This record gives sequence, structure tokens and C-alpha cells, in this order.
Amino acid sequence: MGIIRRLILLFYVPAVLAAVAICAGVCLRLIPENLWRNELDFLITREETLAVLAVMALASLILLPAVFSRNSKGLPLASGDVHLEIGKPGEVKVTVPAIVSVVERAAITVGGVREAKASVYQQSGDMPIKVRLTITLGQGFSAPRVSEATVAAIDEALRTALELPNVPVEVKVNEVTHAIIERERRVV
Repeated sequence: MGIIRRLILLFYVPAVLAAVAICAGVCLRLIPENLWRNELDFLITREETLAVLAVMALASLILLPAVFSRNSKGLPLASGDVHLEIGKPGEVKVTVPAIVSVVERAAITVGGVREAKASVYQQSGDMPIKVRLTITLGQGFSAPRVSEATVAAIDEALRTALELPNVPVEVKVNEVTHAIIERERRVV
């Protein structure tokens, strides 16, 4: 749900709750009949009432598609822990940057991948995470073959290091380059 719909919802929900509270007060006879009938007669004659009803109808029409949307992309996890196992020895947690590091290292080992940038997304179901990987592909390499090899390498690395089998991985080729990207030398 976008920011505009959230702002509309911010004003829409209290207005509906106020209307429900007033209707409940009338139905339970907490508000005297002569008071609400007088106010209702006044409201019906005003043009502003029609404008408020039109705004509420428009807000309802804007919020209605959010009910039926199937967009579950979510926001990437920048930090936090992922629960891997809960058992006798206790909870096993892995940080999101550690998962990103394992994925990016596995991807960069595949021939044809010049650069890799991973994001981890939370999802429901048996597998708590999903990985989205954006790669820079070397010129002369087949994108489908490199993508398939990258998914296999990531799957193997996650299975070996974290015992996470069959993590869903989306690979997106962001750029095709002929230059070899210089990386920092790391001392091991």
C-alpha cells in the first residue's frame, strides 16, 4: 500500500469510527431522540453534507483496489535476524548482512558475473526468506545460463553454510559489461 493510500486511511478510519460511535449511541438510546433528529434535519439540508459524502465515497474507491491487490514484494530486510532453527540447543539466528554476504560471495564465483548485489526479503511459509540478486553480466555470456549457474551456486552456499535448502532466488541482470570490475584485494 502506497503512502497516498495510507494518508487517506489515516483520516478515513477515524471518521468511520466516529460515525459508528454516533450510530451506536442512537441505537442504544444514549443520545436523546430530539437532539439527533434536530441535528439530522440540519445536516440533510446542508450542501457540505453532500461534499463530505462524495469525499468518503472517493476515499472508499481509492482504498478498494488495495483489498484485491496481490502485490507481496515487501520491503527488503536491511538488518535483523532470521530464525533458522528452534530446538533443544536453543535458537539459531543469522543476521541479514551475513546472508547477503554468503549470497554475494557465491554469485561472484560464477563465471560471467562481474558484480553482484543481493537483497533479502521476508516471506511467509516454510522458507522465511527470499533472495533477490542483481548482477552485472560479462559480455559474451548467456544470461539464462549464468542465471541458472548463479542460482545453483547460491543454493549450494546457503545449504552448506546455513543449512537453508531451496531458498527462492530471483536473478536480475542489471547491466552487461565488457570490462572486468576492479575489486579490493582482501587478505585472508
